[in-house]
Amino acid sequence: MLPSKEIRDAFPFIQKILTSAFRADVIYFSYPYENIRKIDWGFREMVWENVDFTPDFASSIASSGKMQMFVIKSNLGFYNIIAFVSLGEHPDFISVGPVRDKDFYHADSVQLRKNHSMRDVTQETLRRFYQMLPLANIADLTATFRCLLEEYLPEYRDVTPEYVHFSSQEHALVPDQDKMRDFSYEVAQRLQKLLGTFSEALTAGNTALVYQQKKALLDYFKPMVKNNIGTARSYLTFLNSLCCGKLLETQVHPYRTLQLFTTFHTRIAGLHDPEQAWTLPYEIARKYCLLAKNYNMTEYSGLVRNILNYVTLHMGEELSLSVISGYLGKNPSYVSGHFQKEMGESLTAYIHRERIQASIRLFNTTDCSVAEAAGSVGIHDLGYFTRLFRKQVGCTPSQYKKMVR
Repeated sequence: MLPSKEIRDAFPFIQKILTSAFRADVIYFSYPYENIRKIDWGFREMVWENVDFTPDFASSIASSGKMQMFVIKSNLGFYNIIAFVSLGEHPDFISVGPVRDKDFYHADSVQLRKNHSMRDVTQETLRRFYQMLPLANIADLTATFRCLLEEYLPEYRDVTPEYVHFSSQEHALVPDQDKMRDFSYEVAQRLQKLLGTFSEALTAGNTALVYQQKKALLDYFKPMVKNNIGTARSYLTFLNSLCCGKLLETQVHPYRTLQLFTTFHTRIAGLHDPEQAWTLPYEIARKYCLLAKNYNMTEYSGLVRNILNYVTLHMGEELSLSVISGYLGKNPSYVSGHFQKEMGESLTAYIHRERIQASIRLFNTTDCSVAEAAGSVGIHDLGYFTRLFRKQVGCTPSQYKKMVR
């Protein structure tokens, strides 16, 4: 089976999310797999003699007849994730990595040299390589990657990541038996059912049902997480990735979805209190649910969807009827009349409302000044911004900032 055009088109988006969230290299490979050594920046070849990091994945894929994802831990102490996105004799695959899962110190480089027969590689070269590697939680990275793939390759809903080692002695992949024993088919089947119900409620914007299913998910995960903050972060990253992926299936603009994903990813990374791990899931579920409910544009025409998307993406720029009409290649009168008829308000009124709402979000989440907020939403006349704000909110921006504090 050839890779679908959809996964090729989706790759830049997948690459952008993983690179932004984890700083990892994400590369698409097609046969004859040129520059395959980019997978590990050529490091294995540099430190080991006679190594060929091109194991016969193709025969494994061809014989299994299904997609596969490998989480590969090198005996040199870093990871790669390889996900196949087509079948056949020469399947395409996406590589993520290399990344490390812990800090690297001088003692680690000394131990590496002691444990492995290496070429004439200096201690400084080893140190530089490992310090350049992105530091990531491997479970978080794997869950996010798999969740993104599911949205474009439904087959990945049935794929379980396979944990393997790259052996320094054999220069080959060997199964990680401990990870494989952890997997239970019955547990996975129950989880799949819970996630399916939760996802349906989420994309429908059904807040009450989402909360009900969220409690069921928490009951499922709590015994595994206990008070381990690292495991809690992994669970929350999985939940954030799941919600993001499901909303990408809806008519909510990807820009809004990705903004929310990035916000929660940052908060999860900075989480240190296990108690917060049991309140944040409800906030994640609620905000994604509200996004699906309030910004799903299914009922709008293509023209209005394009206008709404343009306003969202160019909030800080000039947003006049003539600019938007020029972008759409339509007559201004036609654009104005069509928008008024479908939305029940003028385009100018909608832009003003969205700009004030955007400034409120800034006041709620940052310590920016009134002038900075006004400029960020594209209004450079401070007096005009204040009048619009008072009209919509009932108080001045300065008064609102004091209330927020």
